Amino acid sequence: MLNIRHGIYIIIFLIPLYLLRFSIFGIPTTVLEVMIYILFLAWIIDEIRKNNFCAYFSGAELLKNKNCVLSIGIILLFSGVIISTFNSSDLRTSLGIFKGWFVDPFLFFLVFINVIKKEKHLNLVLKSWLVSGVVVSLISIFYLLNSNLTFDDRLKAFFLSPNHLAMYLAPVFLVGLFFLLNDKKLNIKYRILNIKKLTNYELTNLSVISNIQYPIFFIIILIPLYFTYSYGAFLGIFITTIWLFIIGLKPLLRISNIKYLIFLIFVSIVIVFVSFNKFDQITNSENRSSFHSRLMIWNASIEIIKDNPFFGIGLGTFQDAYLLYTERFEEPYLEWAVPQPHNIFLAFYLQTGVIGFVGFSLILFWFFNHRRDEAMPRLYWQIINIIMIYTLIHGLVDTTYWKNDLALIFWLIIGMMVVSRRIRCNTKRI
Repeated sequence: MLNIRHGIYIIIFLIPLYLLRFSIFGIPTTVLEVMIYILFLAWIIDEIRKNNFCAYFSGAELLKNKNCVLSIGIILLFSGVIISTFNSSDLRTSLGIFKGWFVDPFLFFLVFINVIKKEKHLNLVLKSWLVSGVVVSLISIFYLLNSNLTFDDRLKAFFLSPNHLAMYLAPVFLVGLFFLLNDKKLNIKYRILNIKKLTNYELTNLSVISNIQYPIFFIIILIPLYFTYSYGAFLGIFITTIWLFIIGLKPLLRISNIKYLIFLIFVSIVIVFVSFNKFDQITNSENRSSFHSRLMIWNASIEIIKDNPFFGIGLGTFQDAYLLYTERFEEPYLEWAVPQPHNIFLAFYLQTGVIGFVGFSLILFWFFNHRRDEAMPRLYWQIINIIMIYTLIHGLVDTTYWKNDLALIFWLIIGMMVVSRRIRCNTKRI
């Protein structure tokens, strides 16, 4: 079990390795996918060895009453995905997306909810993710210093686009903010819980990272995130940060946190000031702005939905469908290469049909349908929620699921909420 848990930490740290692609017997795959398969196989072998395989593989954790809505949502989502896949005009592409963006992340999710059991595990999950973001940020800063930018002077590093880099760093930025504000509180809590019970591996990680100043991590991630000029990411971070301040206003007003609050306000002012011209373009639809382009894409998406209201168009086929609808509009498209509709909700409806969209909506309903005091531990409830809120807000102008790493992150967030609720239930019984 311990080695399986280490495997989860390692996979979270190495999420960007989805960019390393190759084929096995002609089947495309990635390093990230192979690591997930190895983890899942190791978990199955471990459970068979302990004679627990049948109970775990049956999805017992998901069938509990508190997760009933989640289970129904998952069943509907995968039903919609399967129907849409076999209704696709490009079966090979749809099968590849089904495997890489749904099956593989879900396998990781199953292992996660059965292996991650305690608060200290959640802590190490988040810290593995944070360190991954710091490493990616340092590499990205190297690209920035070498002026390795896109044609419009945006930073994308080794990702396919600046938005892809931003969508990976923004949640990690929020994780960094979480530790920045709560590190002392967490350290005291672990001492109370008897830190001697931690394994050597876990103790090493906790002590090493706790000795590193979180403001340094915060700034390291902030630098490349800013130079992506991803205003969807900025909007998502801004709103979720306000939400975090509102629910935690009292502790944030302590003397120890005032300096961080002032720093965040200063950073927000700088971003808005430097980006004034960009925001002016967004409000001026006469310009050839990215927002104007998105309006055209969303209008085309709605037309496609009108013609395919039930079963969707198939996974990964939006680009072809989008181009077929150009004749329906008097104004020519501003963007022609559009693999996704730049909206997470439109993407799910278009590519999984009404069944999959209802399933996705039920998963979100389950996620947010609880009172704060029922989602323990409280500190982890905060960060899990703000990451999902960020995902949905940024998802209004980008597709913050439909990519290997983002799909895995989505199921990671769902998994952390399952674990958080289970910890609360176990605490109540005690």
